[in-house]
Amino acid sequence: MTTMVFPSRGCITCKGRRIKCDSVRPTCGRCQKASRICAWDESEEAGLLFVSENAFAQGKPRRPWKPREVVTEAIDSLTVTEPSPTSPSIPVDGEVVNFWLENYVFGDSEVPEFVREYTCHLRVYLDKSRPNSSLRLAVSAVSSAVLGYTTRDDNVTENSAALFAQSVTRMETGIQQLSRDNIDELLVTAMLMADYEELMYRDTRHHSREKSPSSAPDHDAVGSRFWENNCYHEDAAGLLGLRKQRGWVANPDLDRAVRSKLIRAYLLRGLPVDEWLQDGALFGEEGPVLDLDSIMVRGADLRARSLCLFLPKSGRFSSQSRPSDLAAEAQNLDAALESWSQHVPDDWKFSTQPNSVPDDTFDGLVYIHATHGHAAVWVQYRAIHIVVNSIRKRALAVMAQCSTQAVSVNTEQQVVCLEKIASIATELCRSVAFFFTPNNTAPTYATTTHEISYDIPPKLAALLTWPLILAISTDDAPEPQKQWLRNKLRSIASSLGNSALRSIVEQGGFKF
Repeated sequence: MTTMVFPSRGCITCKGRRIKCDSVRPTCGRCQKASRICAWDESEEAGLLFVSENAFAQGKPRRPWKPREVVTEAIDSLTVTEPSPTSPSIPVDGEVVNFWLENYVFGDSEVPEFVREYTCHLRVYLDKSRPNSSLRLAVSAVSSAVLGYTTRDDNVTENSAALFAQSVTRMETGIQQLSRDNIDELLVTAMLMADYEELMYRDTRHHSREKSPSSAPDHDAVGSRFWENNCYHEDAAGLLGLRKQRGWVANPDLDRAVRSKLIRAYLLRGLPVDEWLQDGALFGEEGPVLDLDSIMVRGADLRARSLCLFLPKSGRFSSQSRPSDLAAEAQNLDAALESWSQHVPDDWKFSTQPNSVPDDTFDGLVYIHATHGHAAVWVQYRAIHIVVNSIRKRALAVMAQCSTQAVSVNTEQQVVCLEKIASIATELCRSVAFFFTPNNTAPTYATTTHEISYDIPPKLAALLTWPLILAISTDDAPEPQKQWLRNKLRSIASSLGNSALRSIVEQGGFKF
């Protein structure tokens, strides 16, 4: 439902940071006080706008897309003028964008197709997009945020916030003009915006409600503090759903990459996967990756139902999931994972070697995989295997609290779970070490103004973020392995310039 309301007269810089603007032109009071670039959308001079009344009724900031809603008809588009003279140059200096594309985005020949992320498609859509499109602005915002983080350059980071705010405005227009011609570009843009929110998680220029570093974070099992203000993964899911609902021709490679990241996000957040997203074969998955994908979908459902185990006793029994059912499903998934590892093709198998640089390993050993793509899938396998056994162990512990029957058998099963978690965690460390071997040493990258070095190339680092978050967030993983993996995730966060990852390393964020 739409309605006419008086639009916010604030600058898009303040809108992007979600703070109140005094609407003074050409530079508002907040931007003048903080010496920020004050960017304006001149189309708001028109007066009344059509917007979704639901967003305003809930007191939420306007977003380019409502989570998981289906738009049945396009509404009148907004007229967006060219940026004012006070806006940042668009796009930002080509060197910044090229720096990010070359160092953070895999080329087609650099990684197997089955682990290609949505960013692998960026160059294609950048070439097709208009100079000031939401996609180009989003790429400029992300690349500036990364460079600003890695070089501690506040000017570059400042520029990224204004670019992101303008990208949101452009995407809002694109959504209202949604068609089979622009949906791919909007899909990539939505995923970029989700990544930007993670990059800028701690930055007060983007998040006005950021707490002081000394204040304690609000912990819950699903890491709400990292994504409660980030709806862009839901935006991407909505776009995929609309493509399917309207019968538009699919883009198999892009849709597969987007869906794969969504499945991982759902599992982290404790959300079951929507039925229409569950079958990976419909999105191009095949072979061992498809088999593991189906287990991960089941794992996301188990994770969602197991959240009741974190509730106090009074809340557990009001839940529809019984601990015994959760333990049984976890055991079934554990068996499926064991079967997966035993039936992979020969070219997916790996060898064990001592590492020439023992400091880069947990126990001096490293698994040598065919490619980093194969290694990434094995790392995902081991991370989800740890989580499944952790859920089973927690369910068994709750069962023991609720009944004194067969306590000895229950205790033995918990010990089996702990032993298996310890073994898998060590194997995970050995696969992760493959990414830190001397052959993968990241070169120093020099721009005209900065020189940057990494412990791990950012492209490889991106393959490890999700599984390492799972591993270090599992209470039952042995502390030595967790600490080793935590140190590696700290290096990964630095390479990627990701503030959310850094916060997870330092303060935690999820519980499994």
